[in-house]
Amino acid sequence: MSRYFKFVSIRKDQEDWMLKELQEGRARFGWSSAGSDLRVIKAKPLSARTADEKIVWRYTQFLINRLTKGDMLIIQLSRPLRKFLIAEVIGEYHSTEPQENDFNHYIECKLLTEAYINVESQAVSQSLRHHLSKRGHYYEIYEDLAKEELDWIVEKSLQRDAEFLKANEIEHTAEFESKILEEDVITQTYKRISTKWPSAYFEKFVADLISSTPGLEVKKQGDSGQGWDLTMRILDPIDGSILHDDIPVQCKNYIGDVKTKRPIEDLERCIKNSGSSIAYLFIIGDLTKEFEDELERRLEILKAENEDIKWRVIGQEQIAKMYLNRVGAGL
Repeated sequence: MSRYFKFVSIRKDQEDWMLKELQEGRARFGWSSAGSDLRVIKAKPLSARTADEKIVWRYTQFLINRLTKGDMLIIQLSRPLRKFLIAEVIGEYHSTEPQENDFNHYIECKLLTEAYINVESQAVSQSLRHHLSKRGHYYEIYEDLAKEELDWIVEKSLQRDAEFLKANEIEHTAEFESKILEEDVITQTYKRISTKWPSAYFEKFVADLISSTPGLEVKKQGDSGQGWDLTMRILDPIDGSILHDDIPVQCKNYIGDVKTKRPIEDLERCIKNSGSSIAYLFIIGDLTKEFEDELERRLEILKAENEDIKWRVIGQEQIAKMYLNRVGAGL
């Protein structure tokens, strides 16, 4: 039985280009700015790698260490997951840098599904949908029944089986409509929070959110002038003992794309000034790939001094879910 790997490769506003690359035999992957050829990084001792190289290696080394000829890639090109393609690995890892600013990594592949497979169609079981919806840019699917179903999808796609093609037409089932509604409620919730709780009052909102979440407690509220807006503790859910104390938390409320590096700089200050190895960021706004890349780069630099350092970013969707859970608990 073939090995199947979920392969999330999303390049904003470039889905058509990514699809064309697949059709021409190249499965592209991100985390690949100039100087990120994995063959070059692999040849370097760990101690000689830069912070950027360590980040690239962490997220992409599977391209040369795990994938082999004959492996299957379940490729997601857009978010949220509504459709996917399946390709077979037929060659080696390559890098095209410096032709592109990103997505220079690629694996030689052969596209096996001519058309997209619609996740919410009758062609995909609820069980398989579950296996495809896990978090992560890349992971292997181990469940035999899921792999058997994927084999079946590949076979029917290659045969252009009429019954399968009909089943692959999206049907807006009650389950599908429920998921669409849930996503819409979450989106409208964080937009409403952003409007009703501007930056000056957002700290109070986050404090109330933390206080209403089981296992979390606000310890001290108020701008510290040292990078954090409040501190909290994490409790053991069984006996209530303190697992982590005096954790610095910063609260940021933005509209649209987050391009400023201020939250990252404040996270650095949290770690340096608090003595804690953990810092939290509650942030509303659309986190750009540039922001996420810089976040990882700065964290890698700090981890070179202390490998126990961790940052936890609570984004707008999770904030909305926490708020909705709080409201629901109060009804």
